[in-house]
Amino acid sequence: MRSMMLLSSGLLLVTSSGCSMLVKQTYHAVKGASGRYYEVEVVDAEALAEYGSIRFEPFTNALGGHVPDELIAAIHERMPAEVEKADLFDGSDGPAVVVNGQIIHYNGRSGLKGALQSVMGVQECVCRVQLSDGDTGRRIGEAVCWSEVKSAVRRGAGELGEGVGKGMVKWLEDRLRPDEPTTDHTDTHR
Repeated sequence: MRSMMLLSSGLLLVTSSGCSMLVKQTYHAVKGASGRYYEVEVVDAEALAEYGSIRFEPFTNALGGHVPDELIAAIHERMPAEVEKADLFDGSDGPAVVVNGQIIHYNGRSGLKGALQSVMGVQECVCRVQLSDGDTGRRIGEAVCWSEVKSAVRRGAGELGEGVGKGMVKWLEDRLRPDEPTTDHTDTHR
């Protein structure tokens, strides 16, 4: 009798942990990449609000061949798309904020090996992001933005690039719209 109870308990534990993993993977597949930030040099919110547009320069790679070219291209493509969706700048003729940055950490694989790795780990990319005045070149703020992908099916350079963009948007929203909560406070670090 006792052994039957232990066997039943063990089976319940094994099946429920498998269901838990399935639920987590489904959640991460739907959610996609998460983006976070840590502000290194605080941006003056009033000064930032004076800028009418934003311009992106290609990010550099501090890690050499460890970072795939697709990731650099994805950041350059996805970050502006995330900022544009957030509608943070009115597009006026005023001065532009210039965004540049550098990839300072990358951990990720794609393909079958990456999918198998994601069951126990994540893909991540960390970028040092700087905001500068488009007219003078003066730096007006700096943050570390990072992206995490926990899905076994939605992964790769495009997802990581989107996550870096999400972190950037949260940083800008927290400065430009301090009274409005960002879309996901659980992923925002200050």
